[in-house]
Amino acid sequence: MKKQALLGAMSIFFMGQALAQNTVTIHKKDGSTIEYPLSSVDTLLDNESTHKMTLSYGKEDRTLAPTSVIAENKVDLSKKDVIQSYNVLRSISFSSKDNSKLQEDVDVTIDDSKITLVFPYLTDLSSLKMSFETTGSYVYFNGKKIESGASCDFSQEREIKVVAFNGDIRTYNIAVINSGLPILEFSTSGKIGDDWAAGKISIKDAKGKESFSNSTVEIKGRGSHFKEKLKNSYNLKFEDKVSIMGLSSAKRWVLLSNAYDKTLIRSSVAFDLAASDMFSFNWTPKSQPVELVLNGKYVGSYTLVEQIRVCEGRVEDGQIISAEGSYNEGDDFFQLKESGMTIIMRDPETGVSGTKLMRTQKLMEELESEMKSKSNFTKRLDLQSFADWFILNELMKNEEAISSDAYMVVSDNGIISMGPIWDMGKCMGNEYGDGVKNSILEGTSWFSYLLQNSDFKKLAKSRLDQVIKSKASIEQIINKRAQAIKYSAAGNEMVWNSLGAQNPDYETVSEQYDLEVSKLIDWINNRLAWMEENLKF
Repeated sequence: MKKQALLGAMSIFFMGQALAQNTVTIHKKDGSTIEYPLSSVDTLLDNESTHKMTLSYGKEDRTLAPTSVIAENKVDLSKKDVIQSYNVLRSISFSSKDNSKLQEDVDVTIDDSKITLVFPYLTDLSSLKMSFETTGSYVYFNGKKIESGASCDFSQEREIKVVAFNGDIRTYNIAVINSGLPILEFSTSGKIGDDWAAGKISIKDAKGKESFSNSTVEIKGRGSHFKEKLKNSYNLKFEDKVSIMGLSSAKRWVLLSNAYDKTLIRSSVAFDLAASDMFSFNWTPKSQPVELVLNGKYVGSYTLVEQIRVCEGRVEDGQIISAEGSYNEGDDFFQLKESGMTIIMRDPETGVSGTKLMRTQKLMEELESEMKSKSNFTKRLDLQSFADWFILNELMKNEEAISSDAYMVVSDNGIISMGPIWDMGKCMGNEYGDGVKNSILEGTSWFSYLLQNSDFKKLAKSRLDQVIKSKASIEQIINKRAQAIKYSAAGNEMVWNSLGAQNPDYETVSEQYDLEVSKLIDWINNRLAWMEENLKF
């Protein structure tokens, strides 16, 4: 006569690796083991969440019996941790069904004693319902016994203790936080795309206090690469000038997505460098990292940037133009005969037949003609800005430096300045490639002429020497930006998985994010070394 025991119903674990030895080893909770030949196994169910086995054995064999579990009133949470198989917290989860403020379910496999989850858009963390899977007999949250699905206060870092059947304790430290960054919420009843959609905007700090709101604002997708379901950049247009988070007052703003940049900081670093003492640009856009929520849905970590415009606090006077590889419908533009560059007028009031456009086209064509004839063309240029722009774009290795977003300002007296700089998310060893060698501007039409000019070379050499001496400052700028958004990067990862993290907890994401920042710093240092050795003035 035979008995059958469903081991999954008992406090016993099945060790799968024993199958390779043609035996089944059963580890009981009291520490003893029993071995049976593999031929005793009738059925086996084994998946990520369930391990069940039906075993047939003779009545003369030892009886399998569950081990008794310590009584709840005998549990001593002050005991020193003893890590064993029966006090493991396997996973925790937060269901959007049980937590109305969550936009999607969050499931985390636990592989460390410290867990940090980042919900960037949540400001109230005092009542989150948490489910869990454990091998333990009891689970305590800050000293209070809880069941899976209990409401927990995560407004501060919390402690979970898992108690084994015999009273052994294992402690887990868990924190559920937001990123600490401002949360920018935009809502609209219109469709966000290539056309302007009217809506409302509000900005709250990490504690939920509103610092800015406006209901006369429009939004639209930015750039020719805009597609639904991608991490897009956006333009914002207010009816009146506004100041946001201490930045200059204006009507136009940009939300950069940093979609191609795993560090999320390349553009901000470039802005910081351009605005530093290393360079002397007349004006550089300021930026602030934010968490972006569109129509109630969190869409990731973004950078709010002052858009390049002629106004007080930004480009103070003159005409803004940019050299581009192509133009969009509705752009006021002209193409230069010598270089073939497409020049777009960035003043929205220019008008295709406006005098500003014709005057600017004539000025630029005269400049290129003088370059070709090697006459004194530099009298038309703010030479220092060209030297600054050259060195900065070489440092970033901006492969599209003179063919995309190459902004210039033409003063009222016809002097051309290079800059302000713009989005550098694809540079610095990113989308354009991780190689540090080769100049990206030496062979271009304008700079090939400038590099034959002794005054320009003198300014460029002086600027390069200054940048090389400031290598430590560049690293500080990178680390400061990275430190400011380290939790935001974890929140962004939950939506876009750009780092490829297997777990959504910060501890896992942090290692991969830090690696990307280190790679950026190494690339900058190697690029500087190449420039010092190879850019001869």
